[in-house]
Amino acid sequence: MVVGQNAFSYAPKFYQAFDTSFSGSMLDAVNVHPLPDVTLRGRTYQLGNFMSKELQLTDFRDFFLAAQHEPKPCIEDNAASMYCDDVGWTIQRKRAWMAVMCGGQYDYIDFSIQAGQEAGTEESRKKIRTWMRHLSEFIHSFDFVHAQPVPGWIESKPEHLVEAILAKPGSDYIAYLADSRELSDPTAGQPISGPIVFGLPAGTYRVYFYSPIAGVYSVGVRVQGGDRVTLEIASFEQDVVFRVKREH
Repeated sequence: MVVGQNAFSYAPKFYQAFDTSFSGSMLDAVNVHPLPDVTLRGRTYQLGNFMSKELQLTDFRDFFLAAQHEPKPCIEDNAASMYCDDVGWTIQRKRAWMAVMCGGQYDYIDFSIQAGQEAGTEESRKKIRTWMRHLSEFIHSFDFVHAQPVPGWIESKPEHLVEAILAKPGSDYIAYLADSRELSDPTAGQPISGPIVFGLPAGTYRVYFYSPIAGVYSVGVRVQGGDRVTLEIASFEQDVVFRVKREH
């Protein structure tokens, strides 16, 4: 398999167009670096500067939702890999979840792996490497092969959240909610809570919350479909997942 991207320009400003990468015959899969002024089918996306500790989660999500309709897989590659700290690892976790939830893939080069510490450091094993395992285990507990992104499913949500939804409508829904605030915002990372509103077909469902950090579910809460559902999200930091499964 040939994985790559078409050439880009730095002058007079940085610019990269992905139409050829997805449409041409040279590549089997398209690799996307976090870079500004990335275009696809006439729209420009700000994916952040390379290795910059930028989230840019809204444009990141929208780019991957657009790429999901292209004929080749799309792979994100390393937003902040050189930063082996909590901030860099949190950015990697959030962008990885967002890519997967939009039908994309994620490639993370773990710079904590070096000669003599081939399994990473104790800290990276406890954090980013465990967090990525949680993502893998969670998504493989869901029939993602037959699911589709469902943008707009959440009709109302607390401030500062960006969402991505992957669902088998009427059966099983997962929603990833992430704090979209950049590090330049002095309030970034502060707790978020409040109601979310979404619609469900008629039936009985059970809602679970899942922590991408701890890798555990909450106790399920039963809700009735057939109309809009309002659900209160308990206070959390950075990101949380909720899953809605039909009972009958």
